[in-house]
Amino acid sequence: MVVQNSEITDTDNEQEPNAVLFVCDNTSDPRKRGRRILAQVCATIAQSLLVLDVGMMVVVPTIVIGELHNAKQGQLSLNDSQSSWFASCMLLCQPLGCLLSSYVQGFMGQKSSMLLTNLPHLVAWYLLYSAQSPNILYAASAIMGVGIGFMEAPTLAYIGEISEPHIRSTLATIVNTHVVIGFLLEFTLGWLLPWRIAMLVSCSVPIIAAITISLIPESPIWLLTKGKKYEAMESLRWLRGCVPFEEVSEEFYRLEQYCQASTNDLKTKRETKIENTVRYTEVPDYEYSTVHGETSIIHRLRDFLRAGMLKPLRLVLLYMFFSHAVMLSAMRPYMIGTFNKLRVPISPTTLTVLTAALQFLGALTCICFVRLTGKRALSLVSMVVCSICCLSLGAYAYAILWYSFSMPWIPLLIFCVLYYFINLGISPVPWLLISEVFPNRGRGTAGSLCAAIFYILAFIMGSTWFSLQNLIELHGCFFFYGILGIFGIVYIFICLPETEGKTLAEIEKLFMKKQ
Repeated sequence: MVVQNSEITDTDNEQEPNAVLFVCDNTSDPRKRGRRILAQVCATIAQSLLVLDVGMMVVVPTIVIGELHNAKQGQLSLNDSQSSWFASCMLLCQPLGCLLSSYVQGFMGQKSSMLLTNLPHLVAWYLLYSAQSPNILYAASAIMGVGIGFMEAPTLAYIGEISEPHIRSTLATIVNTHVVIGFLLEFTLGWLLPWRIAMLVSCSVPIIAAITISLIPESPIWLLTKGKKYEAMESLRWLRGCVPFEEVSEEFYRLEQYCQASTNDLKTKRETKIENTVRYTEVPDYEYSTVHGETSIIHRLRDFLRAGMLKPLRLVLLYMFFSHAVMLSAMRPYMIGTFNKLRVPISPTTLTVLTAALQFLGALTCICFVRLTGKRALSLVSMVVCSICCLSLGAYAYAILWYSFSMPWIPLLIFCVLYYFINLGISPVPWLLISEVFPNRGRGTAGSLCAAIFYILAFIMGSTWFSLQNLIELHGCFFFYGILGIFGIVYIFICLPETEGKTLAEIEKLFMKKQ
């Protein structure tokens, strides 16, 4: 064990006591290891309440339109055009929130950005509760869209920066699972309560989320980039179970070197080598202060266009495109009509609830297996099965159209398999990748851009479903998206590296070397 005295100073904390740093590792103790994991799980669950709120908002149009579409005279009512606009406002405004987030979180940090997100969420829920005209519903939907887009990047960046490599994917999967839990919760509220009361009850979620997020620390990496090294150490100690300084000294040293390497790379392509056993040398505060906020927009754009950013960006965006195809995202707003056309043997509304439950079950399976199998294997299995399901639905729809063939249990079984395997891999993995594949100084911007394009793709596919169906029939749509899934299998097999268990620095080097 190497011991070295050093001062941890901060320009905002000049009176804080000095700390002695020991380069050591005490994680072999099961109790200490459990305490470290528990602290990270607590931080994850706290921020997951924000994601839960997002899941609830995503299904709001289904509840509101179901109640107000062509409602009785004298009540708030939505015709076909108004219903379409209410559903679309959220998707159209989400990219705006993503772009705002990429700018704000750079100087506010992930924690403050997540706290701020709860304000538009609360306003939107209250507007839905009190709405007396379609225009108020449009405004609430637009505010929800901005809020959803705004929270994507900070939550993804935060989970990637606070977690240890061996549990990072598990924690990120827990976060994404809360979206599906939000679906189930809001549908349950809409089933048990009048829609306005359901909206009012939903107002409590952003309030609770704000309280829980206020109790967790800021990302230690973001604090280091701002030169707040004492606060970064305190944050890391909290996230590792409120342990003494010496128990996180080696990890803190590595984070310093990682942030320093990210700073130095703005000036040179040289990487800083991180060694396992070296004497601790304090990194000057000024090395961090230039990472954010002191470079011109041109320099930031030029830095964003380097290979170390573009390669993971291309990977994530193409992954999202292929996953949208085989998840049948285009069909989602029109699930009930499609189920009717395929003559499923149970109520279409019952099947929508069943598919949500199967997605939740698939997400739980992903949590259990992602550490054992890695993201690459889960992605391939999920993409293969979902592609087969899409092609099978195409064959069945073709048989119905041309041969009057009917075995209603076949599409029911296919849909059950499809929605289970969606959340086993291809739905959560792109968001897991966002939290870890981008370099530190571009992670927030890249995450915001990926989230914005994700929603743009969802809007384009959803808005073209009927046009595509009129052009090539229902079976043609299934075949089209199934064939795209085959291309997705090939792309993932060739281009997706395994990042499970690797540190953020190791992943960054992996993409710098990858051709």
